[in-house]
Amino acid sequence: MKRSYLSVILFSVCIVICISLISDSNADTWTDNFDGNKLEEVWEFRDHNNKQTEYEVKDGFLHITNPGNWGHTTADKPMIERDVPDSAADDITVSGIFSSDPDKPADAWIGIFIYSDDQLNYACLLFGGESNQPQKALIGSMIKSAWNDHGHPQMGFDVPLHLKLVKEGDTFSGYFRKDDKDDWSLAQNKSWNHNFKVKKVGIGFMNNWGGQTVTFLIDQLSIEGAGIKPFSVDPSNKLAMTWGALKID
Repeated sequence: MKRSYLSVILFSVCIVICISLISDSNADTWTDNFDGNKLEEVWEFRDHNNKQTEYEVKDGFLHITNPGNWGHTTADKPMIERDVPDSAADDITVSGIFSSDPDKPADAWIGIFIYSDDQLNYACLLFGGESNQPQKALIGSMIKSAWNDHGHPQMGFDVPLHLKLVKEGDTFSGYFRKDDKDDWSLAQNKSWNHNFKVKKVGIGFMNNWGGQTVTFLIDQLSIEGAGIKPFSVDPSNKLAMTWGALKID
């Protein structure tokens, strides 16, 4: 009887350990809703070398404002970024809800970045566009300081918008949608290959060459991958605000 009881206990302990190990190996999701009035400690900010970018957390958004006149080949970009654990280096999903001021940021590209350990080796999914053209997305990679463009698909709508950048092994895919009621659209109807281990995730500017001040507004940012720990305090649920209702001082 004692041996049978002990066997049941040992079996139960093994089940608990196995469940724990399986849970730890599965992807989890970290979400920042940018509530409060400051960045969470996990984020780091770096600026373009002119050191003119300003950022603040207010009204449930992260605001990143840059006055422009610089191109995409610079290593330093106005960016907030956070480290990614080695367990998520091969497969990771980054998604968010974004707005901008102006709502069609001509001559600027802003959005999601997935970085290697080199600031000029990354993949990105962005929105913005060129002067006098409708708003569009941009997908591509910077490889050894050379830009590899993979498309400028028209989105068919303005901000606020949702973007999602997915890395599965060496394959990247970018998606966009108007809101969470819509299906995701695969940008340019294709994926692309870029081989590197993920070290950081960033949100910010790829360039702002038109000389116009642009404010990038991040409503929400989520990172999903193996070993990504959930937010230490569950952020309060909120819906993306309509841009017309947001006022910038």
